[in-house]
Amino acid sequence: MSKTRWGKTVQSKDEQYELKRMAILRTAGRLFNQKGFRATSLNDLASELEVTKPTLYYYIENKEDILFQCLLTAITHLLEQTDTVMKSPKLGIDKLTDFIHLFVSTFDDEFGRCLAHPGWEPLSPKYLAKIDPLYQQLDIAMRQMIEDGKDDDSMRACNPKITAFTIFGAINWMTRWYQVDGEMNTHEIAEEMAALFCSGLQNQKA
Repeated sequence: MSKTRWGKTVQSKDEQYELKRMAILRTAGRLFNQKGFRATSLNDLASELEVTKPTLYYYIENKEDILFQCLLTAITHLLEQTDTVMKSPKLGIDKLTDFIHLFVSTFDDEFGRCLAHPGWEPLSPKYLAKIDPLYQQLDIAMRQMIEDGKDDDSMRACNPKITAFTIFGAINWMTRWYQVDGEMNTHEIAEEMAALFCSGLQNQKA
């Protein structure tokens, strides 16, 4: 049986490639949030990473591809966690509370913050066709939680579409004012948001 050269102390080429690719994405995500997508150039990114611009093209296609990969990484992880919430035996109102905490906590991460700002708007139809269905899955999941809450009487009668739009809008807007080193962390903000929305949606007659 052949042994891996250097044992496991040295990363493989694939591992090194993935680490460098993720370093590019994380740095880009931070710059997109700080400066905006359009104001951030590949030259800015290369300078921040202390590499040449041609080096970047070994790992990514273009700036738009970077944003797409940032969004894909964040939303895939969020959907996986959302699926766990959906499968919970909890009441609909409690699932929605957990989801609000889950969504708000994504803004602790550079990729997560990209979901709301800059979001998918800068993407061309080529990339939108790939990412839009995943955003739709999140919307469908929240609406289902609201429907579950109505069915189990933990929520009052409401329009799931308008309710979901309102909650998503409030959470996404958070990236416009949230400061990582601010007076409240994401957990505390999620507590306030969940109390605000879920108290208003709770079925008082139940």
